[in-house]
Amino acid sequence: MARENHPSKKSRTTVPVVSRAATQREAAAKAKKTQKARGERMGRMDIVGLSVILVVVLIVLLTIAVPLRNYYHVRSETARLQQSIAAKQAQKEELLNEIDKYKSEDYLEQEARRRFGVIAEGETAYRIMDRRMNPDSTVTTNKLDDVDERPWYEILWGSIAEDEDVSATGSTNSDPGSLPVTPASPSAGPENPPAAQ
Repeated sequence: MARENHPSKKSRTTVPVVSRAATQREAAAKAKKTQKARGERMGRMDIVGLSVILVVVLIVLLTIAVPLRNYYHVRSETARLQQSIAAKQAQKEELLNEIDKYKSEDYLEQEARRRFGVIAEGETAYRIMDRRMNPDSTVTTNKLDDVDERPWYEILWGSIAEDEDVSATGSTNSDPGSLPVTPASPSAGPENPPAAQ
């Protein structure tokens, strides 16, 4: 079999120069078009990609912001409650100390002496009399003697009006058993005791 010449087949040795240059121009034009289209797509992709990244960052920030706000709120509330607990514990300690004071025998004896005039066995009680005191008045009164016949509004007005004894003596103390507020006269000093009446 001899070599047959096929018109459709080109031989390897013959390369058309014109067709290679045209093919290179076509390829370059195609490359420019694809590069331009790719550049436009990249420009569009850059804007879309940038907006997607921005949205993702905002979503992440929002999901982090709420727990952070809650965390700092809980922290401040915890600090406030710890201060409150410390204050309440200090108040509790003060009240327990006060209860212990009220339960002690020394305090009870002191208050009995101060409030009720109680004296211990073997002690002598002294009462200091003042000349300005009425000798007929006693520390205690009979409840029936203390009934006031005035109407209630006069009693109320009298309780808020200035007392007549205050203007005369200058003292607001109406208890006859207590010491006067004004200084005593020089003749009634310890060197010259007042004469008994």
